Amino acid sequence: MTAFYNSIEETEGHEVLASVHCPIAARMAVDLGFNYGMVGGSVASLSMLGTPDLMLLTSTELCDLVKRTSQSSTLKIIVDGDAGYGNALNTMRTVVELEMAGATAVTLEDTKLPISYGQTKTKLISPLEQLDKLAAALDARSSDRFGIIARTQVVAGEEIEAVADRVFQYSEAGVDGICLAGVTDPEQLEAISKASAKPKMLITYGKANTLTEENFKSCNVKLLLSGHSPFEASIVAAYKALSALAGKDIPGDELKYGEIIGKYTEKERFDRSIKRYLKISE
Repeated sequence: MTAFYNSIEETEGHEVLASVHCPIAARMAVDLGFNYGMVGGSVASLSMLGTPDLMLLTSTELCDLVKRTSQSSTLKIIVDGDAGYGNALNTMRTVVELEMAGATAVTLEDTKLPISYGQTKTKLISPLEQLDKLAAALDARSSDRFGIIARTQVVAGEEIEAVADRVFQYSEAGVDGICLAGVTDPEQLEAISKASAKPKMLITYGKANTLTEENFKSCNVKLLLSGHSPFEASIVAAYKALSALAGKDIPGDELKYGEIIGKYTEKERFDRSIKRYLKISE
């Protein structure tokens, strides 16, 4: 077993990940008692480029943010590596750069990214391609203290057995853990857990679910990310402070993160571009 695997497996209960997007946030997280932090791909894109999460961010830009954040404190940073920023060779470079940047681990998902011409639904790459990308990532790291976590999700309309089969294959490839997005009930988690005893990381995005502490314990859930509320709150607070400086009184109940971020990331312009140039209308 690897050093990263052992450190996660020996964790009592589960660790809640602090979503961080800058050195100050990482230091605050440490001061508040967090051991692990998460640099999300969407948050990285928003904070570095001010754009929606459309894979416009490069791996180099991601690594720059991770370097500044991870080296500012003792917080152990897990990074959303998306799909490795390309094929298996790109994935190798991403792993090398993130490890050099001081990250503790990376999640690598099997989503087909970036979105393709005419693509209207979430698509996954084949398990075979993902297995090769995971093998490349494992070969690329220089130390087993750096964790490789395979990420997959429950796609709408998909049988949970299909998810479990992917998890089994990824686990057998030698990764240190499994990251799951979209799992909301104990039956799903238990079915997937039977496919792999590896430590689990769950991403709930703050959505309603029926999972309990007992479910986490029995299914070996060691890491939990509920979303990126710190970044969202910081955007609302910044808008409120700037409004006050401008002499504009904006009632607190009118400050909605989604509306603010949509406006200032020029979401409508990107939506038009997606329809026009990628022929995606949904």
